Amino acid sequence: DMFLVFGNLRFMTFLVIFSGFWIMFWHVFYALPFYVRDVLGFQQFEIIETIDAWTIIIVTVPVTAIARRLSPLAAMIVGFVLASASWFVMGAFPTLAMTVAAIVVFALGESTQAPRYYAYVADLAPKEQVGTYMGFAFLPIAIGTFIAGWSSGYLVKHYVEGGNPNAPQMWYVVGAYGVVSTVLMIVYD
Repeated sequence: DMFLVFGNLRFMTFLVIFSGFWIMFWHVFYALPFYVRDVLGFQQFEIIETIDAWTIIIVTVPVTAIARRLSPLAAMIVGFVLASASWFVMGAFPTLAMTVAAIVVFALGESTQAPRYYAYVADLAPKEQVGTYMGFAFLPIAIGTFIAGWSSGYLVKHYVEGGNPNAPQMWYVVGAYGVVSTVLMIVYD
């Protein structure tokens, strides 16, 4: 069954494009702690990292109700736009308060796209292979973590270490991943 899924070019293309969301997501855990601690001077970065989770817990029900009115691809695109915008906000306004606000915006994007993503994957799958396709729905998370690991290491070394005054600009790179993924998602649609 795995080879049948790999042979579905449309589905595999979708998964690769969707990896862009997870590339952005993993920067919250791989690069943001160094930025919050070393650039913003807030030592309890783990509190900042939990804002994404707390926001999702609080907004999931109402955001899912709103996203349900959109087609799956439209909801995913809106989610990508919100998530991408969050990084540009963080780069443009390098304060702890705006970093928190940006993470809230990211979480709104995440909660907008997530439920519709899994619905879309199930709809793409042939009826007899829904389980196999749903298993592959996690592939973008793996792709995202590998790319974000490399990217975060580069960004932290280049922008955060040594007190670079342009450190907030690193978030424009992360936002660019989202912009490219958003455009590709629109083209895919």
